[in-house]
Amino acid sequence: MDPILIGGLAGAVGSVVTAFTTQLFAHRTKAQELRHAEQVRERQQSSEDSRAEMARRRTGYIALNSAAREYLTALTDLLRALELDEPRDEERGSIERVRAAYRLSYAEAQLSVNDDILGAASKVNRSLSSLFGLVKRLDHGNPRDGETAKLAETRRQDTWVRLQELRLLMRVDLGVGVPMAGTDEEGSYA
Repeated sequence: MDPILIGGLAGAVGSVVTAFTTQLFAHRTKAQELRHAEQVRERQQSSEDSRAEMARRRTGYIALNSAAREYLTALTDLLRALELDEPRDEERGSIERVRAAYRLSYAEAQLSVNDDILGAASKVNRSLSSLFGLVKRLDHGNPRDGETAKLAETRRQDTWVRLQELRLLMRVDLGVGVPMAGTDEEGSYA
């Protein structure tokens, strides 16, 4: 075969192979760029979703904590009025209003908080409900055997401790608090 023909054929094949290789590398580079861009978009979306979820939880925790504190304060105010034998109409009205707000906030929490926080919120709810019943019976002059203002005060203080424990768990979940000494990671006493 003619060396010029062989050289020309080799040059033509080389040009085709070079064009093909260049196209293949360009395609691979573009595919890598697209995968990288998709990964960046997914990370950004995940980060935005995480921030939105954190904001939703924070808002719910604030509402639950605030409503429970207002409810406990209203019960405390009525208990103090009972102890001082003062008129109690304002306190009675306040309890019904804050109790309704608390019940709504607790119902929302039941469907949105994790199990550890729900367990603590349930303890607070039971304590508030028990204290509410006791204070109302004392207010109506119809206490059960052994129910006194002193017992109500003890239960009020116990409820306050449970509310503090709930608030700590919520803060830890949001990453702004640390478990108390004497508690495990979930904030329960060991």
